[in-house]
Formats: sequence, C-alpha cells, structure tokens
Amino acid sequence: MSASEGTAAAGDRVLVLDFDGTVCLGDGPVWAYADAILQHLDERLAQQVSDGLLAYLEDHPGAGTYVDGYGAIAALAGPHVPAGVLQEAYAASRLALAEGRLDIHAPAGLVELLDRLRPAVRAVVMTNAPRTGLDEALDALGLTGAVDEVIPSAGKPAGSRAVLEALLAGGPPATLMSVGDIWVNDIQPALELGCVTGFIDRGGRDLRPAHARGRTIGELYPAIEAWSQAAEAPHDIAAALAAASDPVPTDS
Repeated sequence: MSASEGTAAAGDRVLVLDFDGTVCLGDGPVWAYADAILQHLDERLAQQVSDGLLAYLEDHPGAGTYVDGYGAIAALAGPHVPAGVLQEAYAASRLALAEGRLDIHAPAGLVELLDRLRPAVRAVVMTNAPRTGLDEALDALGLTGAVDEVIPSAGKPAGSRAVLEALLAGGPPATLMSVGDIWVNDIQPALELGCVTGFIDRGGRDLRPAHARGRTIGELYPAIEAWSQAAEAPHDIAAALAAASDPVPTDS
C-alpha cells in the first residue's frame, strides 16, 4: 500500500513503527547479509569483518559506531568487494527472509499493545526495506493482523517528510508518533514536523533529542500509551510523556 492510501482522517492517531530493529528483532537478517558478502573475502579479512560486526551487535567497548548492523557490514566489508556485491547480498538476505529461513521474533507484548490502542490508533510500519519478505516476515512475527498499513521502500530520511505528511492528512502533528532505532531516519524527520517521537537507543549513549527513549521498544510502551491518551496540545503531550518517563523495562 502506498503512503497515499489509507491515510488517517484528521484527529486519528497514527503510530509509525520502523521494521528492522523495531518490530522485527533478531540478527538473522543482518548475518544473512554479511554471509553473502563474506564469501567474497579471503579468510583473514572475512574473520576481521565478522569479528567487527559481532562486536558492534553485542555492543562491545571499542566497537565501531554505525547506523545499524547493515551499515556496519557495509562499512567494514564494502571497500573490499566488487561493485554491486552489497546490493546482491541485501537482495539475497531479503529473499531468505521471505522464505522463512531466518531467525526473527517480535518484541514481547507488541501485539497486545497494538490491540489495546485500537481503534484510536492506527499502526503503520514504515521501512526502507523493499516489499520482498515484508509480508511473510510480518506473518511470521504474528503482526499481520495488528498492523494497519505497510509502507516499504520509504526512502528515509529524504522521503520521510512526504510520507509523514500524507499519514497526518492535515491532522495536528502531535497525533503522529514515530518510533524507531535510527535517529536520523525515524526521529529527526518527525521532530522537524512537530510530531512525537520514541527513540530506541540500545547503547543508552545517544543524547540526540526525542520525546521518549529506551533501550528496547518495550521500555517505550508506557510512553506510547500515554501519547495515545493525551490531549493534542503540546504541553499535554509533554506532561503525559513525562509521567511515563520511568517505565518498567519490558523484555523485547
């Protein structure tokens, strides 16, 4: 479904969720991407790249700083492989996702949260990933019935503003909340529009602004529910999120 289809009527609340690392957890897709690239490297370099990716994923001290796991493997291995290998490897990883060959899981309690928010809140998955594998993955995650719309190939962050504005459909900016784990993609564009944001900062070290933050999406559930129930005035939203700013961590 395109961003222009199924957009919210004025006053409806829209919860925009990123896919990889937000509603789809597990490192299987990243390792599938990595494995397809590592086969193009000699054994020594492949081991170095693999070790670097593992250090990043496990948040080891001294691990490199990357936008996400895909960015890590692209930065570590990209300079050492022929042009086009990264794109081919990514396509192969999405095919593996579509075929159900990768280990993924949804955050604990997410389906129940989205059910509680209905019908006042529409849940939209917005991702840069192509359509390939998305429907199958959402089904495997048990989220097919809980998500109202899927927007693939969103072109975040450059394409974010147009998509978010279409989802708002003229409604007040505070009626949309964007949740994700990549600040420049999921948080910054929403902030610039005046929307509400929930930032998943796994390392707990990224101090860039967001209305709510947690190391897991589960830690953001109280803030999401508070936003869904607060009045649309900015001070009411801020007060509701402040009251939910010390959530009990939820395993995700």
